[in-house]
Amino acid sequence: MKFKLTIEKEKIIVEPLITIKEDTRKFRFILDTGAVKTAIDKSVADILRLQCYTSDNLITAGGKIKAQEAKIPKIELFGKELSDIVVNVIEFPYQITIFADGLIGMDFLKKFKHLNFDFENESIEVNE
Repeated sequence: MKFKLTIEKEKIIVEPLITIKEDTRKFRFILDTGAVKTAIDKSVADILRLQCYTSDNLITAGGKIKAQEAKIPKIELFGKELSDIVVNVIEFPYQITIFADGLIGMDFLKKFKHLNFDFENESIEVNE
């Protein structure tokens, strides 16, 4: 299946659906193949009323940062739904929040057999 991508300032923007109980919302995330784990901004965790736990330090491209974890009951992207995905909760720097509410990391992307990017047509073909 083919899905539309948005490319802004060299960032691949996707719009996953996140469901908490009966409430489903669309957010803007950066697709980040360099991120081991999916992450959301602390403000999104607050909006979704997620319970954060396990404070920890992460090593990122920008250095060490303090993070927490939270469990998202359901996240859907590219026709795939994941349940009870544990994400990092981080206070993202302004340079990220102007583009997105979070990052889709390899923990989500590796659930697919093949992801074929077509940058010219700003699309992605997904095979499970």
